Amino acid sequence: MPSDERVVSALSALRPAIGRYRVAASDTLERARAMLAFEPGPSRTRAALGAFADGRIDPERFALVSSGADPLDVTGREVVEHIVELLEDILGASDDQFFVPVGQAGGAAEAIRARLAGLGTAHTAARILDLVKRHSYDLLRHGSPSDGYPFERWTAAERALAPPLVVRLDGSGLDALELAPLVDGCVRLVLIVDGPAAPAPLARLVSPGALIAQVDDASLLAGLAEFDGPAVIAVMQGQEARFVHDPRAGSAPWKRLRVDRMPTVPPRKTLGSRSAWQQRDDLAHLKALVEPPSLAHSAAGAGNGHADPTDRLTAWLIEQSGQAGVA
Repeated sequence: MPSDERVVSALSALRPAIGRYRVAASDTLERARAMLAFEPGPSRTRAALGAFADGRIDPERFALVSSGADPLDVTGREVVEHIVELLEDILGASDDQFFVPVGQAGGAAEAIRARLAGLGTAHTAARILDLVKRHSYDLLRHGSPSDGYPFERWTAAERALAPPLVVRLDGSGLDALELAPLVDGCVRLVLIVDGPAAPAPLARLVSPGALIAQVDDASLLAGLAEFDGPAVIAVMQGQEARFVHDPRAGSAPWKRLRVDRMPTVPPRKTLGSRSAWQQRDDLAHLKALVEPPSLAHSAAGAGNGHADPTDRLTAWLIEQSGQAGVA
């Protein structure tokens, strides 16, 4: 188990999401076990029908009709047995499998994708079970259950059940643009950031449906289980900006975004892949998102017919009162 208290707290807070993933994997495991345990056949059918069937019902034909499918062939049984072993390993492992340490030389996105591909076995196993049941499974076409399941191939339903991950990484390696393709479904990424990072590395991930935050501790994670959507939360230790973008807080960006701290000194040196100019631009982007519209902007929007009806009415009343432009 990781010794970092930040990692321990994050894994504890994510336990409800981990539990949902485990339930889905457990359901698939039970399906696989049931396929191995229930093999419809003439002998089972003859015993179930009893003496009434003697001379009246062909057990072999009745078995096929009542089961709706042929019994598993040798290859199908081996595949299902392999799936059982894989899912038992996943469900028997500790929560450490949801923790991804990233070395200074490695990329966070690459490490996250590799772990998701491994945990995605629970998703691809369900798909393969359906193919085996229909006698449509082909190893060359559909791959082995142990091949891993790349995130790019996950369906919308599978992304909604994505396992959460706690990722520990060096601050210089935090690049929002690498993480952007993973912000989908209900993917939850908690980034434990060591060392200095760009001042607003996650600002570029802010979008209407994603919970994005840079915080001091894991206290924000307590309510994460109630959020229905993707989330990326960085737990940071340096002088970087601190903000929370919560889609549940309002319809406009400045309503959804709360900035608690901005750096006092603008960046002047390249850090990781972000130049000083890019870091300053990230801060400018964050500042622009949090600024509410001014009355002058509302009045201009009213003239173009693009402002909110309430804003247009307010601007018109001010104009009629002769107080426009008065501080």
